[in-house]
Amino acid sequence: MSQIVPAFLVESFEEFETKLRLVEPHTKLIQVDVLDGSLFGQTNWFDAEQIGTLKTDVDMELHLMVKNPLPVIETWNKHVPTFKRAIIHAEIDRPVGAIVDQVKDKLGLEVGVAVNPETPLSAIENVLHTIDQLTIMGVHPGKSGQAFLGQSVLDKIAEARQHREDLVIEMDGGLTDELIEPLTNMGANRLCAASLIFKDPDPTGKLQALNERLMGLGAN
Repeated sequence: MSQIVPAFLVESFEEFETKLRLVEPHTKLIQVDVLDGSLFGQTNWFDAEQIGTLKTDVDMELHLMVKNPLPVIETWNKHVPTFKRAIIHAEIDRPVGAIVDQVKDKLGLEVGVAVNPETPLSAIENVLHTIDQLTIMGVHPGKSGQAFLGQSVLDKIAEARQHREDLVIEMDGGLTDELIEPLTNMGANRLCAASLIFKDPDPTGKLQALNERLMGLGAN
């Protein structure tokens, strides 16, 4: 069954902890955005040492929108006990396959690769059968609250599912209530939600309602 993954794009430790406590009762996984200005221009807060002091059972995956992901991954692996998965971008000018191997084999973490809306799956065909997750961007990276880019994203999800039936496919960006059913029908397993949850007057209740909706779709 598919799951909702609350996505964190934050500017401070206080904002991170506030959001974590809001979603903690109704999720087993969150995605933490990492922007250092090197790949997409924007920056945000993602201090591993401070996050590692928080008591939580929620697993965390990192969406690494950076040119050099390994130092960040190593720091998080050292300080954050519930860090489970690193997602690196296909668009970096470094050997993606070598990074995937190092993170999986030497650090013992799961690895995902993210592809921008304009990046074809052929760009990552050398790692498509070794990664644990494919993250398909529904918007251009860097800002929360953007509009979903439409049919091309759905088509890419369907194409990825045809390539590999067992692959975990995550859609990140632009999620709305109306998109949940078509995305799951196309084969998306994880749906990242930022604005959809955190701009709601009741973020905790919104996440609970989204989870219940997915359970209903899974029962059909």
